[in-house]
Amino acid sequence: MRQRWFGLRVAYHQFRRHVEWWRHPLPWASAKVAADEWPVVVAARRSPLARAPDGAISAHTAEKTRNLTLACARINGVRLGPGEVFSFHRLVGPTTRRAGYLPALEMHDGQLQAAVGGGLCQLANLLFLLALDVDAEIVERHRHSLDLFRDVDRTVPFGCGATVFYNYVDLQFRHRLDTDLVIKARVVPPDLTAEVRARAPLPFTVHIEEREHRFYRRDGEIRRHNELWRVVDWHDGREARRELLCINDCRVLYPADDLVSEKADG
Repeated sequence: MRQRWFGLRVAYHQFRRHVEWWRHPLPWASAKVAADEWPVVVAARRSPLARAPDGAISAHTAEKTRNLTLACARINGVRLGPGEVFSFHRLVGPTTRRAGYLPALEMHDGQLQAAVGGGLCQLANLLFLLALDVDAEIVERHRHSLDLFRDVDRTVPFGCGATVFYNYVDLQFRHRLDTDLVIKARVVPPDLTAEVRARAPLPFTVHIEEREHRFYRRDGEIRRHNELWRVVDWHDGREARRELLCINDCRVLYPADDLVSEKADG
């Protein structure tokens, strides 16, 4: 019965999103070009397909890799023109068995479960970071609500991820520069790679600044908190621009007593 109601909720939200796309269309990015013909890599990100063993997701890695390969093929080479909006789901489409997707791990109701099309949040994570790197406007982004694993070789601050679920939990960002950009996304074992290419270098660099990071207890639970800021450093000497991206505060699912800095419940 629970699964049935979940399916009905999903169908309802998917229908609402299709109606929204029809009634309120945006200038969606859809044109495809040969990414390698754009010579300058202005932003690049990568993440391992198989995580480290001390708390990492290791099940269904082959299936996840297959799913990511299919999704990358739909995104690779998409051109972003000035003012255009990137939508993960409008480009990738339904992640069904018929489309070739396999069961892999994804989060449902606070638990990791195998589901057809699972694992695509790894690609959404990289694309969100790339959007920040090119100073795109974040139109829609959904954060993971739990901290699942200890940090293992983390290269960005906690809370930089983006979760997706067709089609109503989307990642969307608007390109606001005056020059075209191209996204290149590929599975290159042992990594998932993504980059943004342009005709010329961008006039700025971006980094993500973490503030107020801590583990603490509340109502008997260990929670993790931080603030994420986007800092744009202009190459012409202009004062850097700082923008609050989000405030993360979520429940920790792994043993973390040694990480708690505030011993009493807050």
